[in-house]
Amino acid sequence: MVPPIDLPTLAEAGPRDSTFTTGNEVLDDALGGGIRTGKVWEIVGESSAGKTQLALQLSLFVQLPEELKGLAGSACYLTTSAKLPTKRLQQIYDSRPELQRSTTGLQNVHTMSASTSDLLEHVVENILPRFLDQQLQAGNPPVRLIVIDALAELYHSSSKTSTASLVQRSKSITTIATHLHRLAAAHRLAVVVLNEVIDVFEKPPSEPSIDGNPLYDQQSRWFNTAHMFGEGRKEASLGLVWANQVNIRIMLTRTGRRKYIQDEEVQSKRRRLEGNPAPEPGTAVDDDSQATPLRLLCVLFSSISEPVALDYIITKAGFVVLGLSDRNPQLGETATLSNVPPPGQSIESSAQNEREENLSQSQHLSQEEELWATTEKYDDLDWDALEYSLTQNPVN
Repeated sequence: MVPPIDLPTLAEAGPRDSTFTTGNEVLDDALGGGIRTGKVWEIVGESSAGKTQLALQLSLFVQLPEELKGLAGSACYLTTSAKLPTKRLQQIYDSRPELQRSTTGLQNVHTMSASTSDLLEHVVENILPRFLDQQLQAGNPPVRLIVIDALAELYHSSSKTSTASLVQRSKSITTIATHLHRLAAAHRLAVVVLNEVIDVFEKPPSEPSIDGNPLYDQQSRWFNTAHMFGEGRKEASLGLVWANQVNIRIMLTRTGRRKYIQDEEVQSKRRRLEGNPAPEPGTAVDDDSQATPLRLLCVLFSSISEPVALDYIITKAGFVVLGLSDRNPQLGETATLSNVPPPGQSIESSAQNEREENLSQSQHLSQEEELWATTEKYDDLDWDALEYSLTQNPVN
């Protein structure tokens, strides 16, 4: 059982939480000033939506000095399946002059692999706290960002789901989240967890519950999907248990839309990053070559900012946010959101809603499988070697 957090100790641990830039002013404004420490952030989205791209960008910008809206810190990037994409990290670094003018670099991005949920539990409970203290004692840039890429991959399996496996998974998720919150509070750092999406299946209209409150499937669209922004085809995986653990949920979506970018500064940056020279004055340009694929970033819920939708594109330099999307609802529509309870407020007290949740998770087995067929033992694992990997330059 996870011991409770010692709140008086945490209150004396350091100054109040601060923010660092995402590398994009528009996104910073939408998030309440940037990425705030002391919080657990989630970036959820389908494959190729740009989750890892944003996480890599944050790993570099957290290193900027405070006068450049950074925290003069370092990052711990934990992977669950693939290795840290150092070539892409280097590409973002080389494409951003503001990073090269400071002391940032790949040497301040510490990485480690945790391929199972049991191993990740051990890392966040034992290895990371020791490493964070060692960084401070050695006079190195303090860790101000922890990235987990990606949590849902730890719970993929071909085994059949059951009530016992769902309970066990919930315990694992809660344990990991508790340790992450403890690290975020005690060390004044930000935690960014990447997550996957699953398909939303069409369901017949459900009857109201006995007490008149909305059922889980009626409420979940407001915090599990981008329904309020017209994108309800996908929902965040790991269910209600995980949704209650995060402070801010950001969903990234590939929309299939394209837009003719009129802003000359954005067009110039895009041409430069793609290696295309600017057209000569008076030269005809193929309109199709200027139509840029748009993606949608939605802040579904946040403890520090309002829900919002932003259009963005991915370039060699990372995220380029274009501004507010036309998917943002009108004021008259958003007013109804105040009647929707936050995740878990009225659901956990209703046995009927719990049954709805279990049924919903069982229906998603093909997309969100469990990892509880066998329990791996780590008696023979070289923990010292695993911890040592955090201190190594990711380029080597």
